[in-house]
Amino acid sequence: MSAAILSMLGRQSAQPWANGSLLVIHPGGGELSALPNASAWSFHAGHAAYWEAAGRPIFCQIQPPNLNHYDGVLFLVAKEKELNQYLLEQLASLPAGTPVWFAGEKRSGIQPLMKHLPAWLQPPQKLASANHCLLFASERNEQVHQSASIEDYAKNITYELNQQQESFVTLPGVFSREHIDPATLLLLQHIKDLPKGRGMDFACGAGVIAKQLASVATELMACDVSPIAIAASEITLANEPVKTELRLADGIPDNAGQFDFIVSNPPFHTGQRTDYEIAREFISNARQHLNKQGVFRVVANRFLPWPEVIESVFGNCSVIADDGRYRVYHATCR
Repeated sequence: MSAAILSMLGRQSAQPWANGSLLVIHPGGGELSALPNASAWSFHAGHAAYWEAAGRPIFCQIQPPNLNHYDGVLFLVAKEKELNQYLLEQLASLPAGTPVWFAGEKRSGIQPLMKHLPAWLQPPQKLASANHCLLFASERNEQVHQSASIEDYAKNITYELNQQQESFVTLPGVFSREHIDPATLLLLQHIKDLPKGRGMDFACGAGVIAKQLASVATELMACDVSPIAIAASEITLANEPVKTELRLADGIPDNAGQFDFIVSNPPFHTGQRTDYEIAREFISNARQHLNKQGVFRVVANRFLPWPEVIESVFGNCSVIADDGRYRVYHATCR
């Protein structure tokens, strides 16, 4: 959660969300875990860890917890429009009369979202505006509505690789929602020479890379910070010959073991902010999880400073592909 949103919430003299049990939807971190009445429904394993550390109830999963257990909901608006729509659908399961508060930065799209709330929610009332953030209040009314499931939002995306048609399934809030990411496609054109053995797809998203790695791996693990991404990967990889172990984790799991290759199109954003630390930590951890002569291969925007970081960790780094926008980097664990 941004400091601006937290500041706006803290300045409200009347804080009705502090009365009764509260479900915080899509917390951006653990800042609200100090509320003694709060539980959270999160889509980021790292954010969920803050709530766990604070001893607060946390649900890091694609389906909502039992909404009958809460006296109110605080909805922190995500930047992904379709994810917000899916979350709104789940509010139809709230008992009539349950208050819902919406908070978000203006650039997150909270204003258009408030203009198109579903009919089973009361028209929103603006409570506050500060530091480019907004706070609204609504309430579940008595109109009957059956919540849509996450499967209703599934999209099958096709693309061409090596003159063959390929596909993957994606879900709201998962990277590359409408088409294959061009950086990922560049990487996929340079994986056939990977060593046979145990492999990992880090930050697997919808399972696009893992699906192609299945042809070169004898054993495969894919991990992601998002439970929705894990669900999308599970669908994408359902019929592959090599069964992939899917892990929900913020980074490479400590008990992941050793690999003969690690491949990734690593993220470099936290919310709407560029965050190089994600990839720096990944590169450092990857070295520790590779066998001798194991291969580390990633794709990244050319402007990102990964060659220097990879070189400092592995002692070597080469560019094996460059399309003018993205580069594929290769290092060997020696």
